[in-house]
Amino acid sequence: MFIRKLFVTVAIAILQMALQAPAQLLHPTSPMPKFGAASVRPSKPSDELPTGGTNVDSYRLERRPIKDLIAYAFGLGYDQELVNVPSWVMHDSFDVLAKIDNDEVDAYRKLGRYEREAQMRWMAQSLLEERFHLKYHFETRTMPIYELQIAKDGFKCPRDTTSPPAIADTSKPTFRWSSAPAPPPPPPGWQPPSPQQQRANMQSLHLRTQGWPFWLLVTTLGHQPELNGRPLIDKTELDGSYLCNMVWSQEGSEGTNQPFFSATQDQLGLKLQPTKGPVEVLVIDSIDRPTEN
Repeated sequence: MFIRKLFVTVAIAILQMALQAPAQLLHPTSPMPKFGAASVRPSKPSDELPTGGTNVDSYRLERRPIKDLIAYAFGLGYDQELVNVPSWVMHDSFDVLAKIDNDEVDAYRKLGRYEREAQMRWMAQSLLEERFHLKYHFETRTMPIYELQIAKDGFKCPRDTTSPPAIADTSKPTFRWSSAPAPPPPPPGWQPPSPQQQRANMQSLHLRTQGWPFWLLVTTLGHQPELNGRPLIDKTELDGSYLCNMVWSQEGSEGTNQPFFSATQDQLGLKLQPTKGPVEVLVIDSIDRPTEN
C-alpha cells in the first residue's frame, strides 16, 4: 500500500509540474522516491571507455565522475549549470549501480515515459543526499550562452522524408542530455579508435544527420568543445528531420577544413550567436566523498 501511495503521489507532483511553467532543472518533490539498493565505489584503473545509462529497473555509471550523476539527477545539460563544485566531483571516477526494489518495478513500468524519467532522476537525487550528503540550492544567473539561429542566407539542409529513424525514439527528450548523445549504432565489427587515431580524426570531422530528429542535431552542435561549455538555446523553430552534411577541423588540430563556427554557418545555414541570458544553475553548498557501501 505504501509503495502504491508513493507512486501516486509522485504522479500527482509530475502533473502539477506539467501544468506550471516548466523548470529548467528538475527540482525535488515530496516525498522523494529512493532506490532499493545502491553500490558506489571508486573506479579501478582501466583502459575501457567510460559508460553508463538506465535500464527498466536500474541506473549505472562506470568510470565516470560524480558530476555526471549530479547532471543526470537534476537534468543539467552543461557544466556551467553546476556551480561551486569541488575538483574531485569533476575529475575522480566512480562506479555506481543503483536498483529499484523488485516489488516496485511493476508499478514503475506502468508510469508514462516522462514519469519514469522523473522518478529515476529523483531517486538519483536521493542517492546523492544519502551517500554524498549533498546540500545545494538553485539560482538563476545571467551567463554567456549561444543562440542557434537561421543564418541570413537561409537553412541549407533539405527536409528528410524517406530515411528510417536513426534512433529508436525520435521524440524530443523531456530532460536535456548532460553530454552529447550517442550517434546511431556503428556497423558490426566496429572498434573504437585509439588515442592516436582520435587525434588524427580531429583534423577532419564529418556530421551527417540522415534520419536524425532536429533536436539531436542541436544537441550535438551544443556539445562541441568550441562552445566552451556554454548552453546552446535553439531559436530556429525548426522541427522534423533534415539531411545535413558538415565537414570541419577541430580548433588546434592540423586539419585544413573550415573551423566549426564558419562550417556551421556556411554548410548548414545555422549561426551560433554569442550572447548572455538567464540560466538556472545548481549551486553546491557541500558534498562529501561517498560513504561506504
